[in-house]
Amino acid sequence: MASLRVRIGLVALGVLVPVGLLVWRALGSVEVERRARHQVVAERLFDEMERALSDLLGPEEARPFEGYAEGGTDGPGVLGRFQVDPDGTVRAPALARPLVEALWRAPAPAEPAQRPGSTLALGKEAAGAPAAGDETKAREGLSAYDALRSLNLAAEQRTERRKQQADEQLAGAKTQLEADAGVAGRSGGPPSALRDAEAPGALEPMTGRLVDPRHLVLSRTVVRTGRAWRQGVVVDVARLGDWLRERALGTSPLAGYASVVVGPVADAAASDGTAFAYRHRFAEPFAALGAQLTLAPLPGSGGAAYVYALSALLLVALAVGLGALYHTVAVAVGFAQRRSDFVAAVSHELKTPLTAIRMYGEMLRDGLVASEAKRDQYHRHITAESERLSRLIDNVLEFSRLEKRARPVALVVGPVTPVLEEAAALLAPHLEGAGLRLRLAIEPGLPPARFERDALLQVLVNAVDNAVKYAAGGVPGEVVLAARREGERLVVAVRDHGPGVPAAQLGRIFEPFYRGERELTRRSKGTGLGLALVRGLGEAMGATVLGRNLPDGGFEVAIALAAAADAAG
Repeated sequence: MASLRVRIGLVALGVLVPVGLLVWRALGSVEVERRARHQVVAERLFDEMERALSDLLGPEEARPFEGYAEGGTDGPGVLGRFQVDPDGTVRAPALARPLVEALWRAPAPAEPAQRPGSTLALGKEAAGAPAAGDETKAREGLSAYDALRSLNLAAEQRTERRKQQADEQLAGAKTQLEADAGVAGRSGGPPSALRDAEAPGALEPMTGRLVDPRHLVLSRTVVRTGRAWRQGVVVDVARLGDWLRERALGTSPLAGYASVVVGPVADAAASDGTAFAYRHRFAEPFAALGAQLTLAPLPGSGGAAYVYALSALLLVALAVGLGALYHTVAVAVGFAQRRSDFVAAVSHELKTPLTAIRMYGEMLRDGLVASEAKRDQYHRHITAESERLSRLIDNVLEFSRLEKRARPVALVVGPVTPVLEEAAALLAPHLEGAGLRLRLAIEPGLPPARFERDALLQVLVNAVDNAVKYAAGGVPGEVVLAARREGERLVVAVRDHGPGVPAAQLGRIFEPFYRGERELTRRSKGTGLGLALVRGLGEAMGATVLGRNLPDGGFEVAIALAAAADAAG
């Protein structure tokens, strides 16, 4: 049995190791997917903000030269439009004027390390989700989401459009310069295109710069007739952030999970581990601004709980399966061992009476017994051993029929006292030969019970025979065959005054072939079928069979039969 436990343990270990590796890999994949989902949500949200900024920038870049001199405060977050004339005169609303005047006196801010138009993951999710714009890491780490990320093109599209506008304006200026140069060569006058666009920098798109942490200035330079004008718009960063949050989130369910802060680009604190944090730097000309997004864990993205639950179910199923396998094999092995012991015991039990019968028979046949008393004694021995042999064979055949469920039981309602008296008369010589006596203890006035005579007789014979084996040396030296009323049941009991049954073996004494002693060192005779037949035949009659150690010593086997009232029902 120990080797069986070792083998089952090795099987369990062989299954648990790959299952553990599988769960570990599954948890890793779930965490990567979880981070990737939040990363994609963050990138799409930042892309919506970039599109909103493009919508804001488009009209400002398309605004004609005369449009800025008129001022104006329409637009999301706009404090006012301004124009700085070549002589230094500032034309702007009163709220925006001091900011425009302070613009060129403010020191240029340090260039952040994060490139414009990119997203960085902060905290633990940074290890599992590459930032937007890092295409090599994106292909290696999140290849499944490359197609979705490729849709986030607002910042790239705005950069390409600004570059294309600058190239188109520069090409147009060069064409005009060449045309004016030809006219000047013929007329001797200065080229008008050269006066209108003396510096290529005048043709560049708008640039952005922070005046202070709360205000952003978008401006462009226009050169005409050799003089330069500065035109642009002053934007309130806080109001711009509110507008961007409204454009990106609005009434979306995501608003309940996302927290967005728009402000100057700076090194932000990492996530505390309870949420997913990302920092985005906007593309030009808003590169001085950034947005930090904190995402609470999104519903439906925490698949680790399912992995843990399925892992627990798998482990429980594995434990139950291995336990059932061990129990089944252990029962089969134990049963096979007990069958083997049974064969050895039956062989011994058959050989012993046959040897005695043969020996006494040969002595009587050969006239070696001169005394008549001796011959009578040998005849009694032959008869007793024959009866013992018959009981053994009957037990084996009865158990075989019970095991095959081929033992019919014809139940009748009647008194049990005659059956007990018949069993006592049959077994008394057997007990006397063992130095014991059989005592009947039958309560008067017992009601009739439901039973089969032959089955009950065989039950009593086996119960008494079992008591005889273990009652030797007990005080008093007797076996009690009793019948009593207990509630609605009539109990027939056989008790001895022997040592009783160890508590650890009480639950197994009615199992077929089971014997409390080791088969090769047993001190008592038997095959291990006696009590198994008691239980089998008793239950076939609808009785309850119990075995218990008595407080005053000894062991009792009780068969609770249905009394007359129960039998009638």
